[in-house]
Amino acid sequence: MKKKWFNFFLFSVISACCFAQTDGYKFYCKLDSVKTSGFYNIEFTSELNALLKTDYSDIRIVNDSGKWVPHVLHVTVYENTGKAVSRNLKFSMSENTASNTELIIEKGENIMSGLGLMISNTAAERFCTLSGSNDKNNWFVINDSILLHPIPDDNATENIMNINFPASSYLYYKIVIHNRNKDPFNIKAVVANTAITYPLKKIINNPSTQLIQKDSGKISYIKVIQQQPYQFDFINLQLSGVKYYNRQVELYVPLDAVHSFSNPGRLLHTFMASNNSTLQFKIPLTKTIVFYLLIKNEDNLLLVVDTVTTSCSHHYITAYLEKGNSYRLITDNQKALLPEYDLSNLTTKIPDSITSLGFGKLIAFHEPKDDLAKANNNKWFLWASIAAALVILLVFTTKMMKEVDKRKTT
Repeated sequence: MKKKWFNFFLFSVISACCFAQTDGYKFYCKLDSVKTSGFYNIEFTSELNALLKTDYSDIRIVNDSGKWVPHVLHVTVYENTGKAVSRNLKFSMSENTASNTELIIEKGENIMSGLGLMISNTAAERFCTLSGSNDKNNWFVINDSILLHPIPDDNATENIMNINFPASSYLYYKIVIHNRNKDPFNIKAVVANTAITYPLKKIINNPSTQLIQKDSGKISYIKVIQQQPYQFDFINLQLSGVKYYNRQVELYVPLDAVHSFSNPGRLLHTFMASNNSTLQFKIPLTKTIVFYLLIKNEDNLLLVVDTVTTSCSHHYITAYLEKGNSYRLITDNQKALLPEYDLSNLTTKIPDSITSLGFGKLIAFHEPKDDLAKANNNKWFLWASIAAALVILLVFTTKMMKEVDKRKTT
C-alpha cells in the first residue's frame, strides 16, 4: 500500500514538470518523421516567424513526453561557411571625398567573381557601382547598384565586405562608392576571394502587403499593412512618378493599438531611396502587422509608392533527433526566456551538410467550449493532487518513524 502511494506521488511530480515545459505556448506543429537518428535543420517560415518573438526565445522542440529537446539557433547572414581563403590585390584610390570614393583594382587572375573590401568597423551603408576594363580607359558596367552594408566584427576592428558578381576576365576593376556628402569608409585593403567565405544571403519573402498613401505638403505618408505580424529585416520598394529622385525615407513602427499618419509611432530606421539604387534596404529586425513610411519630398514632385514588400533573414535551428520518436514545435509564449542548452557550448562537431526536416500546419492549443470551466480548474486540480500526495507521504513517513522508535524501545 505504501509503495502504491509513493509511486502515485512520483507520477504527480513528473507530470507537473512535463506540464511546466509546455505550459504557456499557444501554437504547435508536428515535425516530419525522423527516419535516421542524427542532426536535423528546421528552417523558419514566414508563418512561423509571425508567431515568434524577434529574439527567438519562444521556439521549442518537444518530444512525446513534452520535454524540451536541445537546439542551436542559426542566422545564415552572419555565419561563415569555412575559413577565408583570400589574397591581397593591388589597388589605387583616385578619389576619396564626401562625394565619391573611387578604387582602381588590378586583379592578376584570368577569371574573378568576387572582391572583398577590408573596412574599419562601421554601421553605415553606401551604394556603389562596379565596372571592368582591360586598359583603364574604356570601362564597362558589371553592376550599377550594389548596397554595401558592412557587419561590424565583435572580435576585431575591421571586417571584410564581400562583393559578388558574374564571373569576369577584365584586367582592371573600378568601384565607385557614392558617399552623398557624407564621410567615406576607411578602406584598408582589397582582397580577392578564392573560396566562398560567406554564404549567399538567403532571405524569406513575406506575403504581399496592402498600401494606403496620403500626400501632405512636402511629405508622403504610406501606411503598410501586412497580412500577419511577420518578422522582417529587409524592405523593398517599387516607386514611380519621377524618373530621377533621391529622397529620405523614415520607417515608423506603432507603439500601441492607437496610431495614425500623424502618430505613426517609434522611428525605427532612416534610409535614402534613389533611382540608381536597388531599393532594397536592410533594417533592424522587427515584427509588426502595420508600419508607416514617411518620404521627405522637399520641393520635388511626389513619388508614387506602387508596392512595398518585406522579407526576413534566413533563420533555422539544429537539433539531434532520434529515429522512431515523434517531435513537435511549440511557439508563441511571451513569457519564455532563451533556453540554456549544453549543445551550443559542446565541442562536438556538427556536420556542415545537414538534412532539413519539415513540419506540418501550425495549430492553436485550445479546449472545447463545453469544457472551459473544467480546463480552468486543471491547474488547481494538479496542484491539489500534488499537495495531497505530499500530505499522504508525510503521514506515512511519520508512521514509519514511530514504528522505528517502537522497535528501538523494545
